[in-house]
Parts: sequence; structure tokens; C-alpha cells
Amino acid sequence: MKRQNGQSAVEFALMAPLVFLMIFGMIYGGIMFMDYLNFNNHARTIAREISLASPSNRPDLMNKYSHYRDEFAGVYKVSVNVSYDNDDDPDDVIVTVDFRRGNSFLMMPEKFSIVYRMKLEENNT
Repeated sequence: MKRQNGQSAVEFALMAPLVFLMIFGMIYGGIMFMDYLNFNNHARTIAREISLASPSNRPDLMNKYSHYRDEFAGVYKVSVNVSYDNDDDPDDVIVTVDFRRGNSFLMMPEKFSIVYRMKLEENNT
């Protein structure tokens, strides 16, 4: 029994970093997922607002939201692009949110996008 006095301290010292890494990884993953849902909702809101706007207000809204820049979870640079599906006779508004990663976090995807397409509607109010 005398040789096992420090066994639990050694086991804790070996396992604690892995347990803490897993806990902080889950917290960080939850924060990233929450940010992703917020950007997803933001893109849908932009598409909805532009699709319901009067034709005279649409260019101003598109210009306003096309210059939106942000950061996602400290890893990705986010940019929003708002366009019509066809410049001659627009039927849909397309909102694309692009996520681009820098040189860190090699296990994460380099880039991904959220795309929303909504039919243009006439606002009768």
C-alpha cells in the first residue's frame, strides 16, 4: 500500500488537462453555434426586409447591408453580399453571408456561406 500514496495525484495530473480541454471545447463550440444561428437569423431578416420594402427603398437597403462586416467567434471574418437574381428583371433578392478563416484553427473549414433567397413582394401598407 505504501507505494500507491501518490497514485491519485499523478492520475489527476495526467487526466485534468484533457477534461478541461473537453469542457472548454464544448463551451467554445456552443458559443460558435450561437453566433452561427445569430448570423443565420440576421441574413434571413435582411432578405425579408428587402423583399418587403418598396421598390424605391430597395437600393438604399441593399447598399446599407452590402457593407456589413463582422467577426465570427474570433476566427472567421464575415461579409454580407446582397444582390438580385437577375439585374434586368429582378424576381428574388439573394443575401449571402460569407465566412472566411484566417491562418489559425486548421481543423475548422476554411470558408462556408449562408445563402437566403426570397421573392420580392409588394408592400401594400
